[in-house]
Amino acid sequence: GDERLRTHDLFTGVNLPDRFMRAVEAREDWHLFDPHEIRTIMGFSLEDYFDETEQGGSFTERYEACVNEPRLSKKTVPAIDLVKRYMRSQLETGTPYMFFRDAVNRANPNKHAGMIYSSNLCSEIMQNMSPTTVTEEYTEDGKIIVTKTPGDFVVCNLSSIALARAVRSDVLERLIPIQMRMLDNVIDLNTIDVPQAQLTNQKYRAVGLGTFGWHHLLALEGIRWESVEAVQYADRLYEKIAYLTIDASMQLAKEKGAYRLFEGSEWQTGEYIKRRHYKTTDELDWDRLQADITEHGMRNAYLMAVAPNSSTAIIAGSTASIDPIYKKVYSEEKKNYKIPVTVPDLTPETNWFYKSAFEIDQLWSIRQNASRQRHIDQAISFNLYVKNNVKAKELLEMHMEAWQLGMKTIYYTRSTTVEIDECESCSS
Repeated sequence: GDERLRTHDLFTGVNLPDRFMRAVEAREDWHLFDPHEIRTIMGFSLEDYFDETEQGGSFTERYEACVNEPRLSKKTVPAIDLVKRYMRSQLETGTPYMFFRDAVNRANPNKHAGMIYSSNLCSEIMQNMSPTTVTEEYTEDGKIIVTKTPGDFVVCNLSSIALARAVRSDVLERLIPIQMRMLDNVIDLNTIDVPQAQLTNQKYRAVGLGTFGWHHLLALEGIRWESVEAVQYADRLYEKIAYLTIDASMQLAKEKGAYRLFEGSEWQTGEYIKRRHYKTTDELDWDRLQADITEHGMRNAYLMAVAPNSSTAIIAGSTASIDPIYKKVYSEEKKNYKIPVTVPDLTPETNWFYKSAFEIDQLWSIRQNASRQRHIDQAISFNLYVKNNVKAKELLEMHMEAWQLGMKTIYYTRSTTVEIDECESCSS
């Protein structure tokens, strides 16, 4: 009964509110409703709300109101049973993806202008969405004239840093401003056939600066994947990348003007930097940067997103995204080719720091990614790698850890029992 088309109706993922995850944690029941019935009887849609704090908020209040409304029909099931179905499907097919909607929306710097309902296929793009609605329909000279109000139709303009080369060469300060200028130029040079997408692109000027070669970099730096050192290194490095990216967008705004909806955003109010508890250091002057943002604005509403980019990484001679390696030697297969691949810079020294994804304790990967996610305004295409004999309680622990540490999404759950085709758009 809903004429408003939501993106999350189209992709193989599940939208997980904090209220649901708390029910899983406490082994409580979860109530399933008919969304059309809720709109008709309650006068609102549950998906239009999120919890503003980790303890609760607008979504929880309205969910509880629905639970206590006798006119609504509902089906009650243990929350843990739903998660068991998700996990069974993940081991068999790699999906569904996990979308922690409250963490996503709390971190949204543009919540003053809308809400994020879902992600793209690869689970790294997080931008405001809204439906295109028909505002007027009439006949004239034998023709039907339809007037529409365009919604926010998400567009992603992506580019990634080759970490092993850029960090080791100490060129991030020079590279990122150039990269951001190029990404911003793409918005003006591109012509998009879908009118809503073209309008949204100009309205938000959203880009997605990402990275690849994380495991490559760790190996060259002599840092073990499963270590506190790797978690802390991810935290420091991605804070620096975030600082340089935000500064570059501010400099572009000083030169060309801010994006249309800057006023009232968390960039403008300072809440974005405050929420992430950034402190000024000798290297990163967050106080100066916030003052400059308040004065000059931001060129781009959304800045950073880490895509899978495995094919790009192979071409560049590095490792994919923020993923651990698949094997030290393997074959990259697509529909029309098969390429033998050896991990980059494999030497007697780096050999000990390259460990297969399926041999790595995934809780360390989650901790790394949670420390990295704090600095990425959108999200990260993050995969779980598990063996086919993984225990249900172990897989559940991974999902709960990801949620508790504030991760926004989980992309594929890659099991040794399934082969998954990469998303060609993001991978290359």
